[in-house]
Order: sequence, then structure tokens, then C-alpha cells
Amino acid sequence: MINEIKLPKLKEEYRWNLLKQQFDLDPSNVMYKEIKESLNRILHYVYSYTDIKFIDFIDEKVLYGYIKYHISINFSIVDFMQVLKDIKNFIFFLENIKNRKAIPKVDFSTSNVRLWLRL
Repeated sequence: MINEIKLPKLKEEYRWNLLKQQFDLDPSNVMYKEIKESLNRILHYVYSYTDIKFIDFIDEKVLYGYIKYHISINFSIVDFMQVLKDIKNFIFFLENIKNRKAIPKVDFSTSNVRLWLRL
């Protein structure tokens, strides 16, 4: 019985540590101060509201979900502009620090009417 209780907790702890490790940013990085808080907010969202274990699976849908989440809580943590900046910082992190090739294609332009209507 005790092992049945510990197993889900261990799985979640493993998942948290795995995600956290992938979001780590070297404090000596010149962009550290600017993007660390953004990465932390996205990390907490991904951990709390998805089943994702690897940052390579964070796609446009997840990032748009991050916006919807902040809308649903009336931007009580950060304002709308910071939410967009968080996503831009995350994409910068993937592209320039993690050197990933597959980067989510997020379009915040006003011509992306479908996005703004869905939100």
C-alpha cells in the first residue's frame, strides 16, 4: 500500500526535476536576469497544466494555452505584455541558448486573427 502511494509522487518528482533541468540557465549567461523569471513561469505552467516531460514537446498549442491560462486568472500574476514577453523569451532560450532546430511558430501579429478570436 505504501509503495502504491509513493510511486505517483516519485513519478511527479522525477518529471519536475527533469523539466527543471531542461529549463536551467547558466547564471553567467548575459541574458540570465532578463529571461530567468519568464522561464520559471513557463516551467510552472508546463508542469502544472500539461503532461510534458521534455521541452522539445512544448509547441504553439502549449504556448497559446499559457496565454489562455493568464486570461483565465485575469492576469493576476503578470500582465498581458509580460505573458507575450515570457513566450518570446522562451523562444529565444530554445533558439539561442539550447540551440534547438524545431522552434514553436508563434505569431502575435494583428494579422493572426484566428489566434485573437480564439483567445
